[in-house]
This record gives sequence, structure tokens and C-alpha cells, in this order.
Amino acid sequence: MRRIITATAVLAMAALALTGCSAAATNPGSTAAASDGKPVYVFLPKSLNNPYWVDARKGMEDAAKKLGVTAKFLGPDTDDAAAQVAIFDSILATKPAGIAVSPNDAASVIDNIAKARAAGIPVIAWDGPVPNSQVLGYIGTDNVTAGMQAGEALATAVGKKGNVAVVIGSLTAVNLNQRLAGVKKALAKYPDIKIVATQVSGESVATAQTASETVLQANPDLAGFIGIGGSDLPGAVGALTSAGKCGKVKAVGFDVVPQGIAGMQAKCVDALISQKPFGMTGQALQILVDFANKKSTLKDNFNVDTGVVTVTPSSLAEFLKTAH
Repeated sequence: MRRIITATAVLAMAALALTGCSAAATNPGSTAAASDGKPVYVFLPKSLNNPYWVDARKGMEDAAKKLGVTAKFLGPDTDDAAAQVAIFDSILATKPAGIAVSPNDAASVIDNIAKARAAGIPVIAWDGPVPNSQVLGYIGTDNVTAGMQAGEALATAVGKKGNVAVVIGSLTAVNLNQRLAGVKKALAKYPDIKIVATQVSGESVATAQTASETVLQANPDLAGFIGIGGSDLPGAVGALTSAGKCGKVKAVGFDVVPQGIAGMQAKCVDALISQKPFGMTGQALQILVDFANKKSTLKDNFNVDTGVVTVTPSSLAEFLKTAH
């Protein structure tokens, strides 16, 4: 019952946020326009409580200004597949000019994507892939390769030996599982490194911290943590700080978010893997606009790898000089 209520409430909020587009819903042949007449594009992230999405949203807003369109960033407050589907339903009713989706559970949004395409709305997978669906293509990180890069950074941090723990946002999100597979592939080269725990955070920093505290208590000899999602390393940093183990237990994770930056500056984080969310989302909006205007040169099932960067304490200051 709790999830049904949550999904319904989120749907209502999403509908309210899209009221500027509601006139188009009565005309199946038109696309939504904001009150200023600009076409409306919608980005549907997994959640809003993950600090990773802050830069992603900024990238969307920056690109929207340059392209002269309206873009909306609508998602569930927490990692909730049912709520995300409810928001997707609400978005479809407004018939926007295009949709970019990063799914909590890829299977859960396949029907919505098919409905959108049937209505003539271009849909792309952004940040997280949606296999076996009618998305036009994918833009985002090559997650297996990125996971391998993160695994190598962890191996270096722990001196290529010791027990390590994984904190992951979700076990249903395709991109996070691909990332984890890459981490395991990299660590498999080091027989003296063993993964002794895998905890799920639900894309919540608070839950990631609680889970990390549990791991520390159960594994006093832990050599390192690796965070797979944007909320995971911040949670691990919180646990290490509370336990007075910064620097003693190494920490590596995804996304250069404020908590990760602060952790690195406090010598509690050894490496951050940036997915360059600002630029990724900006590129995604350009792709949607091109498809909506029938100007895209991309082929069906395109795959745009936006790449990752490993940020270390020595490169952090330079990295932060520009938006990524």
C-alpha cells in the first residue's frame, strides 16, 4: 500500500509540474509547449535524492537556454521504480517534444517507452540503458569500462591486497550492475583482494552510511570501500568519518559530488570516478531536439559513450575549474 500511495502522490506532483504543457494532451497530433511557446523536453532520473543528479540537472538547464527550449527534470524523491513509472505516465499525458529516461528498473519502463513512440514522441535512454525497448538509443557511461576503471583505482588505493566492501544503489538498475561487473572484473586480477560485503543503499546517502557502518563493525580489518552509485561513496565517507577511520580504510567511488569532494579534501577519499553528468545531459538534450526536429544523423540503437575521468587528490583542484 505504501508504494501505491507514493506513486499516486508523485504522479499528482508531476502533473502539477507539467501544467504548462497540459493543453497539448487534448490534441494527439501536437507536442507540448510551455507558456512561452517553447517546446518542452522532459528528463526522468531515477531519483532526486542522489547528489549526482544536481550537476545533471544543471547541464540540462544550461543546454536548454542555449537551444531555446524548455526542459523539465522530474523524478521520484527516492529510488522507487513504481513512482518513476507513475511520473512517466503523467509525462506522457502532456505529449512533450521528447523524453530522456534513466530507469530504476529497465523492465518497468518498457511499456511507457512503447506508448511514447506510438504517440510520435522520441525517447532516449540517458545515464542508464533500457535493453529490449523501443528507445532510439543510449547516451551515457560505458558502465563496464567505468567499473573496471574504478576497480583499478581501488586496487591501487589498498596496495593490491585486503578485504573490501561494495555499496551499491540498486541491484535492479542495469547501469549499476554493469558497473559492479566491471569492478569485479578489475579486482579479479588481484588474488589478494577479496570482496567481503555488498550492501544496497537504495540511492540514499543516509542508508549508504548506515550500511557502511554495519560493514565496518563486522569487518574490523577492512581495507577499502567502493561506492557504485552517486549516493554510495558519500555514505561510506560518513561512516569512516564517524569511526575515525579516514585514510586507514581507503574509499573510492562514482561521481564528483559535494560530499565526495569534501571527503577527498579531508583525506578520506582516494579516487572519484566522474561521469561528467553536466555534459552528458547537455548532449542528451541536443540529441532529443535533433530527433524532434528530424535533423538527427544518429542511427537507430545509437550508443554515445560520454566517458569517465578518474579524479584524485592531486587532480581535484584542476578538475573543479570547469563544469563536467
